[in-house]
Amino acid sequence: MEPCNPDHHPAPGERALLDLGPEELFVVAALRAWVAPLMRPGTPHPDWREMFRLAGVASAGAVGFDLMMSVVGESAQRIIEVRCCRCPSLGADEVAMLRLVEALQNDDTLSALDVISDWVPPGSVAPALRGAERFTAMMSAAGHRLPAQAMPAQAMERPAGMMLH
Repeated sequence: MEPCNPDHHPAPGERALLDLGPEELFVVAALRAWVAPLMRPGTPHPDWREMFRLAGVASAGAVGFDLMMSVVGESAQRIIEVRCCRCPSLGADEVAMLRLVEALQNDDTLSALDVISDWVPPGSVAPALRGAERFTAMMSAAGHRLPAQAMPAQAMERPAGMMLH
């Protein structure tokens, strides 16, 4: 693993941390802080539980987050890209985590399952989803809702000649 360069500028197509709102920053910061001791054991890192406390998210939300992340960490079917705490841009799986939280806050379980199913095998989806649901419910209860993301233009277009009825 290469050390992160905090002076690095986001590549074209990457979201910058500076472009995120406070709720999105909370999700990404908690994710990075949860992963930090696994990526760099024995080095100082932020306390993800303290982030939940400072944000006013009930301890049940932290328990749900920990459950989801533990399931993903133990059974991931591929390497999950989570960047270091100081990286100024988002990795693809950090963006996916934001989609997961937004989907669950908007009762879109199918989109949430799409994200989780990309991370873990079928037998691990249900416990990861339970943790994610608890986390997002407590986040919402604390008044932290992610902003709705616009659907990509290509997802809204229909193929020429296609008729729905």
